[in-house]
Amino acid sequence: MGSTAPGITILSLLCMLQSGTASAISLGQIDDFTDGTTQTWIMGASGVTATHITNIASGGPAGTGDNFLQVVADGTLVAGGRLTLFNQAQWTGDYLSAGITSIALDLKNFSSSEPLNMRLAIEGGFLDPNNPGSFIGGLFATSASVTLESGGGWTHVVFSLLADDLTPVSGRSGVPGNDVQAALANVTELRLLNSASPDWTGLPVVATLGIDNVSAVPLPPAALLFASGLMGLGMWRRQGFSAQRC
Repeated sequence: MGSTAPGITILSLLCMLQSGTASAISLGQIDDFTDGTTQTWIMGASGVTATHITNIASGGPAGTGDNFLQVVADGTLVAGGRLTLFNQAQWTGDYLSAGITSIALDLKNFSSSEPLNMRLAIEGGFLDPNNPGSFIGGLFATSASVTLESGGGWTHVVFSLLADDLTPVSGRSGVPGNDVQAALANVTELRLLNSASPDWTGLPVVATLGIDNVSAVPLPPAALLFASGLMGLGMWRRQGFSAQRC
């Protein structure tokens, strides 16, 4: 799924030619909703009201007085029917240069009976300078989801954004992402959605979700070492196989 080294070089040059979104994201930034707003997180378009997405002044992970974002889905097939919300402002930019390898957040399923399968998705990339009209990047979702049981407490979740942990998905165009590194180099939208499998739109559901402390973080060192170990094992196996053939 990753691009080749020449592709990354081209993308680096393109970063300087694109709009300013590539510099918006920064390691350590956090949305804790203490300002009483939705902090530019939105849910759908027309038809979505404060009953669907609103800032709640108390009851977050820290308890009384801790603001959090509440999202309510009504199960319809129009805007507001899915637990899908997105950000096209402070969560856009060059995740690779910023060193952001994961997004952490606190989630709570307030629903009485419906378990939720939450995952992240990104959209990003660049126009292909070698193929006018074509796009490098596209849509990707986290391969793994986090299940939130109904009526459970607040859960601290960390979603990996390493290339090997993202799966190409399709949006309205029906065309899946084609270059995860390009997408991460210029993210134009970050999404949180409920879906049992990697997806972009999410599933209609009647449910209420709490969200707090959305933060840009590096993966824990143990996770990075594990990923590096898997890469090293893969290289060792390939080298061993080549030696057997010689």
